[in-house]
Order: sequence, then structure tokens, then C-alpha cells
Amino acid sequence: MRVFIGYVSLSGNTEKMAVNIKNRMMAVGCEVYMERLDTVEVDTLKDFDLSFIGLYTWDQEELPYEANEFYEELVQADPQGVKVALFGAGDWSQPRPCGAIDIVSNKMKSCGFAVYDRVLKIDQEAPAPDRIRQCEDFADRALSWGSKRKKWRFFIWNRMQNNPKYQRTAYLLRRALDDYPIK
Repeated sequence: MRVFIGYVSLSGNTEKMAVNIKNRMMAVGCEVYMERLDTVEVDTLKDFDLSFIGLYTWDQEELPYEANEFYEELVQADPQGVKVALFGAGDWSQPRPCGAIDIVSNKMKSCGFAVYDRVLKIDQEAPAPDRIRQCEDFADRALSWGSKRKKWRFFIWNRMQNNPKYQRTAYLLRRALDDYPIK
């Protein structure tokens, strides 16, 4: 599965989240491409099975200036089949933490993108182990949402066959299916 991660980060918190998501996607065998969002055109999202977009929020509820061009291109894009999951870090002392994520999410939905209904918003002051766990959980859920069930089973089956830890289990399962074919 081809995954794209685009992000903009000021303090480095959103970038760390992007790296955690990237590591998780690579761990499950995805082909991952990661770039800063200010160098990406919206049309490139069509080349991927799932895209993660990460933003920080500027001045309580404004888009980061690096994401303005990306945001403006959303209207011109053809979003058919493009699946997107959004994430970001914010300051929980503000009235609307991570407001930029909500702005981009609403715009993408109105333009026709398939946007994952769970958005990952993490307090920038959260301990590192909590952030890593939340990013990994979010990545796993978004991946299962963005992939087709049958394709996902095939992917897991291939991983089982190529992993020595599971080869015996895969062999026994294959034998059982050969002995009792599904009609």
C-alpha cells in the first residue's frame, strides 16, 4: 500500500508525529513517502492509497502560512478516490486547539475528499511515549479504514508467510484450507 505523509511544523511537534506515523506504516509493510506540505501539490495525493496531512495551528485558529497554497489548491483538485487522515499538535490552553486541522478537514470534505472521521489532535506538552502510542494507534486505524478488507487480509497473509515466526502457522492454515475447501 502506498502512503503519503505531508506536514508542516513550526516547533517540531507535528513533524515528530509525522515521523511516528511513518515508522508505523513502514513497520506494517507500506511504501511511505513523506514531504513538507509546502512543497506538495494537491494532485499528487491521487497517486497514493492513503494520505496523512499534518498541521500546526497558527495564532489560535489560523492556517500556517506554509499550508495556504495547498489549501487554495483543494478547490481545483479532482478528489475522486483520495483518502485522507488528518493530524496535528496544538496548545490545549487556547480556546480552539488544532483549529487549522478543522479548517482543512471541512474544506476537504466540501471538495469531495474521503476524510477519515477520526482526527488526531495531541497536546504539544504531552509526554513522548503517549504521543508515540497515540500516533501508532491512529495510523493503524486509519490504515484499516483506508484499505479494502480483502486486500488487507492478503497483505497480512503475505507477511505471515515471509516471517519465520509465523511460517508454521501459515503452513498449517494453508493445509487446513486445502483439506476443507470453502464451497
